[in-house]
Amino acid sequence: MKLRTIATMVFLPMFCTAQISQIDLAPVVEKAVKTQNVVFDCSSADKKYVASRLRLIDMSIKEYVANGTPYNVVVTIHSGCTDIVSKKIADDDKMMKNVYKKLEIVSKHENVSIEACQIAVDRFGIEHNELHPFISLVPNSITRVISLQNDGYAFIPFSK
Repeated sequence: MKLRTIATMVFLPMFCTAQISQIDLAPVVEKAVKTQNVVFDCSSADKKYVASRLRLIDMSIKEYVANGTPYNVVVTIHSGCTDIVSKKIADDDKMMKNVYKKLEIVSKHENVSIEACQIAVDRFGIEHNELHPFISLVPNSITRVISLQNDGYAFIPFSK
């Protein structure tokens, strides 16, 4: 009996090692983080609402950055929201100044494009030299949003 115990103690580690060495260990593969693509579509004339949505966009981008999540953000501006693209703001218009400040904050993030609809800008009589420097013009916000959605961008409207 003692001989069997001694033999087991001597040979067992060799068998275990042989078994372990034959196991195919798959390499550890890190899962790639998918780029988050989103278009925020602003058509609202309610400036308080627009300011609140711009704040949420800023917070969302900060969350992506903190988590190391790659992202692309497009903000499209048209319809009742169009006047926010103009630098012409009355000195006493605190709400428009607040909207401008929030737009500027969002514009400073990487991978963000703020785009105004050329049709709406022209309809509202906003001169191109009046646009905030971080605003780019697109020929038509509708076709731009369609294109972005077809490219897999999530659609988030501000239409209150």
